[in-house]
Amino acid sequence: MEEKYFEENEREFEIDLVELLAILYKHALLIILMTALGLTVAFAYTRFFIQPTYRSESTVYIQPEVKEGNLNLNDLNVNQRLVGTYTQLAKSNAVLNQVVPYFTRDNLDVDSIRSAVSVSAIGDTQIIRVSAVTTDPELSARLTNRVVSVFIEEVVETMTIDNLRVIDAATVNTKKVGPNTTLNTAIGGLLGLMLSVGFVFLKLMLDRTIHNRHDAEKVLNLPVLGEINFYEE
Repeated sequence: MEEKYFEENEREFEIDLVELLAILYKHALLIILMTALGLTVAFAYTRFFIQPTYRSESTVYIQPEVKEGNLNLNDLNVNQRLVGTYTQLAKSNAVLNQVVPYFTRDNLDVDSIRSAVSVSAIGDTQIIRVSAVTTDPELSARLTNRVVSVFIEEVVETMTIDNLRVIDAATVNTKKVGPNTTLNTAIGGLLGLMLSVGFVFLKLMLDRTIHNRHDAEKVLNLPVLGEINFYEE
């Protein structure tokens, strides 16, 4: 009967805010060390083991037809609708397969080029931005310009339309765009903090020891009538 009573009244702590703060304060050193370790590891890994990346970009304009010094409004509307088609075509296999032979020495295949290259429209304009991100600033510029060149040729050949003009060709940009050291370091510190706090709570949940009268009352569901202090000799 007594064993059944204890089974039915298995220990369940209701930790209030004061107890929670006390527990965290007791393990403050562990939490601080784990957070610092997370910050250090994330910073070191990002700084010394992840290669920096560089972006180069080019812009292309869909030029409307001009007749007798006037813009054709119908062409403007058509060109606006062509923006979506062109952005998809620029990253199609038809274009990228022609780009690959120029970068065999750089060990780039269709998939790696597709991952490195981004093509997007600039707002509601008829301007398309083509960019490439790699670990080599010179390679990023070459790749961007080659994709743009092949893309324009493919439009002329496939769609028999010659209305694309390069506004800005890609140039070598030595400013790093990744990795984000600050963000990665912050994430590492947060993970260290979460792991340390999680460990503290796991240790608490697995601790079946009765530490004080409050624990005894919660386990037994009975009031404690008196306490006997223990002194070590």
